[in-house]
Amino acid sequence: MEYVIEMLNITKEFPGIKANDNITVQLKKGEIHALLGENGAGKSTLMSILFGLYQLTRDALKLTVKLLK
Repeated sequence: MEYVIEMLNITKEFPGIKANDNITVQLKKGEIHALLGENGAGKSTLMSILFGLYQLTRDALKLTVKLLK
C-alpha cells in the first residue's frame, strides 16, 4: 500500500514537555482525515513537523510526502 503522507514514530520534545510521542500517521490518496484533540495535545506541533517548521527531536523511521497532480 502506497501512502501520500507517511509519518512513522514522530517524537518532538521542547524543554520540559513532550509535545509528540511516537506518533504514526499514514494517509492514502483520496482519504479525508481530521486531527482532533484538546489544547496542548500536540496537533499544531505535528503539522509543523510535516510542513518542515520544526525539526524532530528523535529520528523518525519514515517521513514521506508525495505531491499529487
